[in-house]
Amino acid sequence: MPANSRTIIVLGAGVGGLVTANELRKRLSKEHTVILIDKSEEHISYSSALWVAIGERGQEEIKKDVSRLTREGVDFVQDEIQKIDLAGKIVKTSKRDLRYDYLVISLGVSLAPETVPGLTEAMNKNAFNFYTLDGILKAKDALNNFSKGNLIIMVSALPYKCPVAPNEFSLLLNSFFTKRGLRKDINIKVCTPEVLPMGGNGPKTGSIVKGLMESAGVEYKSQHAVQAVNSDKNEIVFDKGTMNYDLLLVIPPHKAPKVIVEAGLAEPDWVPVDKNTLKTKFDNVYAIGDNAKVKLPGEWKQGMPLMLSKGGVFAHYEAKVIAENIANEILGSKERVEYTGRAACFVETGFGKAGLAQGYFFTTPTPNTVFLKPSRILHLSKIMFEKYWLSESALFRGIMNFFMENWMYGEYKRRG
Repeated sequence: MPANSRTIIVLGAGVGGLVTANELRKRLSKEHTVILIDKSEEHISYSSALWVAIGERGQEEIKKDVSRLTREGVDFVQDEIQKIDLAGKIVKTSKRDLRYDYLVISLGVSLAPETVPGLTEAMNKNAFNFYTLDGILKAKDALNNFSKGNLIIMVSALPYKCPVAPNEFSLLLNSFFTKRGLRKDINIKVCTPEVLPMGGNGPKTGSIVKGLMESAGVEYKSQHAVQAVNSDKNEIVFDKGTMNYDLLLVIPPHKAPKVIVEAGLAEPDWVPVDKNTLKTKFDNVYAIGDNAKVKLPGEWKQGMPLMLSKGGVFAHYEAKVIAENIANEILGSKERVEYTGRAACFVETGFGKAGLAQGYFFTTPTPNTVFLKPSRILHLSKIMFEKYWLSESALFRGIMNFFMENWMYGEYKRRG
């Protein structure tokens, strides 16, 4: 290996990891090594998972082998990450030790239902975690057999990834049950610690999404912090009282993956990074996506600062920024780019329509976003976005990249 060659290791083959590895491979010659590590051989497009729950997609339609989504020359290692040795610049897996010059951490979150008393037991009965594919499939069966009663979508704790999900799910279920002639017999509620839906988008967008839910007959129960779940009584204990359910759809609490905590990267929960560069306090170590902590101005309640939402769109554009900067540094260029906080998120509203929230998330005193009203065109755009993510065609992905960067997201980066 040439003396000036560099090795970049990317941890996690989700949205952020795939984009980082592919962008680096595109920008760097073959003398430099790009390694992508993930314990799973499959990438699951979770932005399409709710369609699986309501029968509009099969599970195989939202999965693709990681090796088919990476550029030629990306070394994919399917293995369990056991330790990150920051001092020695080594990633230890179950089978080997890998040395790095640059490290990008995009490992997402771990789910922790055990932190809510009774929740794990409830998930073995008639409560379903819709943040895993297995849970989605179980929820699908339950929804197909549900005809009346109280259906509750519960956010167990903040923060959580994809903050549109509970609100979007409620709107899709309104459509799902209406088409089956069952809607009048089913009460749909969303219970969450948040003040407004999609709080990271700012109050204007949150109020619009709440209005869409109310128009669909969905009850939005804000500032409801769960204390426990009693599956024997089909009862949720909130700080504001109890609530009974017949079917419970759950987003469990999130925590940082164990390997991140053990490496001393989490402070105390997620990995703090510079919001523009995504650098950690460790040399040549970056964190992006759901495992990163990007502070925003303001607090969602006293002592709890707002953070940049956890979602694939943020991981995608954070990845493009750090890949460009790492490549430029390796190639001896002084040019750097910074992430601006620009992003967008589709909101499926059912009946073949979707809205779009987009804007800048780093503005003060609150994020500056706008909401494009639901339309069939935006729903079709979401489908095209789905196809982009799972496509193996370089031409199609190139066209979609141009579309996203020049229309959908605008200036997601600026020259530093």
